[in-house]
Amino acid sequence: MTSTVPGIAAWPVITFMVILLAARFQWCRTNLYETYFTNLMAFILLAQLLRERKVEVMLSGSGLMTVTTAQQLAFAAMIFASTEMVGFTMLWKRLSPVETSRAHRYYRLAALILCAAYLVAATRARVAGQTLEVSGGWDAILAWCFYLTMILVLAARVIWMFASELDKCTRNREFLLAAGGLLVGVVTGVGCLEALVLAVTDQLGWTSTVGFRLWFHGFEFFCIAVFAFLLGAVPLAVKLLSCLGLDRISRTWNGLQPLRLSMTTMVPESSFDIAHEYDDHRSQKTTLQLHQTVIEIRDAILQLRPYLPDIAPHELARFLKTYSVPTREHGAATHALQLAYAARAKTAGAAPQPPDMAFVVRSRSTTLEEEAADLLALAKWWKPAYAATEDFTAPEAKASAPA
Repeated sequence: MTSTVPGIAAWPVITFMVILLAARFQWCRTNLYETYFTNLMAFILLAQLLRERKVEVMLSGSGLMTVTTAQQLAFAAMIFASTEMVGFTMLWKRLSPVETSRAHRYYRLAALILCAAYLVAATRARVAGQTLEVSGGWDAILAWCFYLTMILVLAARVIWMFASELDKCTRNREFLLAAGGLLVGVVTGVGCLEALVLAVTDQLGWTSTVGFRLWFHGFEFFCIAVFAFLLGAVPLAVKLLSCLGLDRISRTWNGLQPLRLSMTTMVPESSFDIAHEYDDHRSQKTTLQLHQTVIEIRDAILQLRPYLPDIAPHELARFLKTYSVPTREHGAATHALQLAYAARAKTAGAAPQPPDMAFVVRSRSTTLEEEAADLLALAKWWKPAYAATEDFTAPEAKASAPA
């Protein structure tokens, strides 16, 4: 049926959808995941356009098709949209791209058959110029069955996909994502069955829900389109943030630079250059650049081990109190103060001592992400620690000072 969303609200949203879709075709077609979702968005946008009153009037006035034909083609577009999302779920279940492409051909063939069967079953309503809700009859119910088949297949796959992910979740964020996906699958399935179940109960004379279905179906497609395009905008937002240097890797790299510059200045031998293809002046940083930064800092820290002093408890307590260090950050702040003293000692020409082995095994990080997070915690307190040790004088310097 024709969308009941007012044009003053619908058309700005549709215009934004067109822009998003064009951007997806330009920048988000590097793998099958992106291709399937972009195709999904294209079919959903087509379905929404075919349900807009202005578009239907234009098509009818030009003699291309009747209003009801446009409405039914919108339903056909949704069948193809669901089929593209099925391909997405197949990839999610870790089928290879080659296997997915091969198997997905059969789903697309099934979609063609379902579309043809749907249009045949909906012929009486189309000829009468009525929606399926108003037309009624068992042929309309059959048309609903053909239309909903692929969508129900998709809902079942989404439910199965995210239900299996719930058992594998190790973090709250992963659990919430899986639970949200599961909820979307359930809502999709229930929402689809509503049209079929109510059509059957109306046909049997048990209910009279034509008014409700006309009201609900009038904005249902628009809500689906908005939801799908919001999801489709996420990769574009990520790419934009990356270009502006606001992605996680770039932010972490920037956060470590003050510590890195200090460390490589005091321990020049820890700095190194590697052959790379990236531009140092770009805002977006790569994993390789972050890795290099982490290595340089860790190497400098290791070379400062022989200069680590024993800090008096009262001096450490004064530092923690002066800078209002939260209890959960005492470890990182203490580490920063130790390194600051070591850097001062090395710069002052103090003699190196056998390193403290407890310091050697301080880091328990096993991944680049964990390593960078540890160093960020250290970097937060590096400047205060270095400032707090400004009056430090190496023991050897004290001994050689004039009386």
